[in-house]
Amino acid sequence: MTEKRIGLRTEFIRVNCEDWQSRTMPDGYSFGGNQGWFREESDGAISPYGCGLISCADIFLYISGRVRLMQPEYMSIVRRFAKDQLRVRGKLGLNGISMGLGMSRLLREKKIAMHASWCFSKEKILPRITDMLKKDMPVCISVGPCIGSKEKIKEYGVDLFIRNGRKFMLPEWRSGLVKDHYVTVTGIIRSEGKTMLEISSWGERYYIDWAQYTAYLNSARTFFSNIMLIEPIISG
Repeated sequence: MTEKRIGLRTEFIRVNCEDWQSRTMPDGYSFGGNQGWFREESDGAISPYGCGLISCADIFLYISGRVRLMQPEYMSIVRRFAKDQLRVRGKLGLNGISMGLGMSRLLREKKIAMHASWCFSKEKILPRITDMLKKDMPVCISVGPCIGSKEKIKEYGVDLFIRNGRKFMLPEWRSGLVKDHYVTVTGIIRSEGKTMLEISSWGERYYIDWAQYTAYLNSARTFFSNIMLIEPIISG
C-alpha cells in the first residue's frame, strides 16, 4: 500500500551533544530538545515539567531557521525563554493558555508577524495539524491529564512508537503509557489504514497512533488535550 506523508519541508531541530546520543536517529544527534538535559539546581522544574517549554523553544527555533545547534547553545536559549516568556511553574508546568500567550509574546518581541493561541475543539485537531504542517509549521500537541481515580488513570494514555522500515513498534527502552505531556508534531503518515503522528519528545523521534490518541480523548475524561495554533498576523 502506498504511504502518504505530510511533513515539514526541512529537517527539524537537531542538537549535537557530547554526552548524550539519540536512540532513534542514525547520526546520534537529537530530534528536537530534551527536558532531561536540564538538571542543574538553577533549572528549577524544567527537567520534570518542562515539556511545553521545550516544544515552544523548538518551534520558535524552527521558525527562525536555526535547526542545527550544539547542546550548550540550545540549552542557553531554552533557559533564557524559561526566565522570561515561558516560565515553568513547578508541578503545574505550562498550561496551554499560558503557552499561547508566552509564545505570542516571544514572536512579537522577535518581530515575527505570527500569533499563537491554545485550541479547544477536538474535532479540529487533525485538520489543524494538517494545515499547519502544509504551511511548514511544527505543532505542539498535548496528551493531557485525565480525570478520575488513581487506579483508573493508570489505564489511560498513549504509546510512543518507533519505526523499523514500514513497521511501527514499541521501543525496548520505554514502558508505560504517556499522558500529561506536550510533544511536537513534525509529520503525519498514512499507511495501511493507519494514521500516525511523527513527533519529537525527549530528543527522540517517536510516533503516536492517531486512533489511540482519539480514543484517549473520548474515554479518559481529559479536557486539556489539544494543540497550539500558530497563524500569521494579517495587517488590515
